[in-house]
Amino acid sequence: MRSIRAMAFERFFERSFEKSVQNAHAAGIKGAFVEGCTHGVASSLIYLSEAVLFYVGAIFIARGTYTYSQMVEVLNLIVFTVSLGSQLMGFSTWIPRLVLSSLINTSLAQHIATSVQATRDFHRLIQLSSTTQESRGSACPPIRGSITLNKVSFAYPERPEVPVLKNVSLKVREGECVAIVGASGSGKSTIAALLQRLYEPTSGTITIGPNRLGSINVNYLRDHVAVVSQNPNLFDAPISENIAYGSRALSQAQIEEAAGSAHVHDFIMSLPKGYETAVGENASLISGGQAQRIQIARALVRPAKILILDECTSALDPANQAAVLETVMDAKVGRTTVMVTHKIAAMKMCDRILVVHDGAIAETGTFDELMDRKGVFAQLASGGEWFSN
Repeated sequence: MRSIRAMAFERFFERSFEKSVQNAHAAGIKGAFVEGCTHGVASSLIYLSEAVLFYVGAIFIARGTYTYSQMVEVLNLIVFTVSLGSQLMGFSTWIPRLVLSSLINTSLAQHIATSVQATRDFHRLIQLSSTTQESRGSACPPIRGSITLNKVSFAYPERPEVPVLKNVSLKVREGECVAIVGASGSGKSTIAALLQRLYEPTSGTITIGPNRLGSINVNYLRDHVAVVSQNPNLFDAPISENIAYGSRALSQAQIEEAAGSAHVHDFIMSLPKGYETAVGENASLISGGQAQRIQIARALVRPAKILILDECTSALDPANQAAVLETVMDAKVGRTTVMVTHKIAAMKMCDRILVVHDGAIAETGTFDELMDRKGVFAQLASGGEWFSN
């Protein structure tokens, strides 16, 4: 869900969900019509048979063909038979389900419990408010310029008593590549989440250029901020669809241009089906490095001047990491880039490093400057907290 929100894919999944609901609704209407007709016919058969029997029986008695007792016997026999048949017709909609349930050893109680839980979940869903923090903001200004955090504090809603960021102030200049580093749990990934408006700061302000982040339409913002996360988050679809996913009306040339910028075009063309090759569930049919490059291509195809790289090489082996970092070197040109990382190789390629310690900015500078300073950064770099490869 976090990846879907970060890449502004909600509207595409919403359309898919609405289509599924419409199909289910159409099937329900057809089923209700058939069941209603079946129930109506089953109920009417009893009264129709009684009316016909009374009419015919009266004629037979009047002609002396049947006695009254014979007519009553026939009437009871036929009415009983028709009633039994009509009941079977009425139960025809649930008999197959009951038989299926018996075959798979699923009790009726389990079905009832599932239905009750589904009803409770649906009741909770319809009670949710449509007004959220993300619904605030309607401006659609150009997303470019310096990124500024001014005295930002933050605590997660689940644990409001535990501050994650404490009065953080920082500035990333336009076109600059900045690494945000720190020990695990220091709050570096939280800064990346705040820039995507996945959360709102408890206090303080965040601005991009002259515009306050909270005043910008969240879907517009995420359309213009490219995010590359730790996991590729590719879908079981062709490579071309994965690159174009979430972007409107992209031509094949634009897709291939983005793939070329991500250094993955040659790999794609070496596949039997090229851009129509399916990557499998969670990119299971390709390597982690290639999957990450495809994710970078998806980020580059967007009209984004801000690039957020959140631990994008942490799950890769040294060879794939080197290839992805080479791609990042080209991708960051002309973009304001924020890289959350614990890899020293990635830190060295950045213009500046911000060290987050205990929820605050402890140090800032280049890799060599911070090592010479022998402060928090040097302790983390030499203490095995980070990886050189």
